[in-house]
Amino acid sequence: MIYLDSAATTKPKPEYLELYQKTHLNYWHNSNSPYQPGQRAEAVLELATERLAKALNVPKTHQILFTSGGTEANNFAIYGVCNNYLNQKGTIITTKIEHPSVLEPFVDFEKKGFKVYYLDVDSDGIVNLEQLQQVLSKDTILVSIQWVNNIVGAIQPIRKVCEILKKFPKAKLHVDGIQGIGKVEMDFNLQDVDLFTISAHKIHGLKASGALIYNSKLALSLPLKASSTQYPGTMDIGKAVVLAKAAEDALKNQKENYEKAHTLHRFLFRELAQIPTIAINGGINNYSPYLLNFSVLGKNSETVMHYLESFDIYVATGSACSSKLKKPQATVLAMTKDEARALSSIRVSLSSENTVEELRFLLDKLKLFCPEKQ
Repeated sequence: MIYLDSAATTKPKPEYLELYQKTHLNYWHNSNSPYQPGQRAEAVLELATERLAKALNVPKTHQILFTSGGTEANNFAIYGVCNNYLNQKGTIITTKIEHPSVLEPFVDFEKKGFKVYYLDVDSDGIVNLEQLQQVLSKDTILVSIQWVNNIVGAIQPIRKVCEILKKFPKAKLHVDGIQGIGKVEMDFNLQDVDLFTISAHKIHGLKASGALIYNSKLALSLPLKASSTQYPGTMDIGKAVVLAKAAEDALKNQKENYEKAHTLHRFLFRELAQIPTIAINGGINNYSPYLLNFSVLGKNSETVMHYLESFDIYVATGSACSSKLKKPQATVLAMTKDEARALSSIRVSLSSENTVEELRFLLDKLKLFCPEKQ
């Protein structure tokens, strides 16, 4: 099997599964319970929190809320801020190419009467900062911008966004860091980001495990109401421990894995560019080397995906969270303004386990399938 869809999920490391089982068996008690087994579980949770904070260099001004994954973390960030403004409303800003777990809450608040701006991106998928400055106002309460785009891999200028927002202290900044953490170098300081989200299964951890890192000054109004504890439910201690370990390992090996992914990305980019009926969606600079998106002109993306699947090659047509919707790929459409190209887009997303030989096999099959002329 040639798996080229690591932006959707990564293969969990066996040692993480073993760590989860060991932790879950030894510390299965409710960490909210006041008796000794519960307190021991709480101590393990606190240690995992400290380790994650150290790995990510989380400032003392911020705290960590473990969640059931990236979608819940993004939802908690957006609803947590905006639910405090249900009466007076306000202005919220995002881009046209965000993950569905960000876009859908924005649509929800738009229906509730909030003023919503969806920022444009250029042909490389980079957000229009001039437009951001134009729509910001004293009524802006939230700006949500993804660090690394999950479809094309464009790296947004978060540091510049932070500088712009310093003039608007009421506006809180949410950064979806799910595709970036442990993969690309962070050129901004978490001190300047009010809410930051990560997911374990994107870095070979466990599914249904993530975290929201947020400024402690924020009074988040979470959509789940069940208890007075930090997380509205019973914490899975094992998943918190694994997330901390996965983050530590990903950041420790980030440079080595980045260089490997960069080599693979350059090779694939160069070879795809030589196929006449393939158009690469995006550029090669300011991009994560773990993602590459292209369109097979004249072919439907699902047709291409299933053709490759017949050779045990697995790629994606878009975000796994919305891949069953038969619509043009929104990110590619926003970048290219070309519906046909958006309907034929394919995403290749890499991990440290992929090889040049696998990409050569992919290219061989694509060359057999692609028409010689558009």
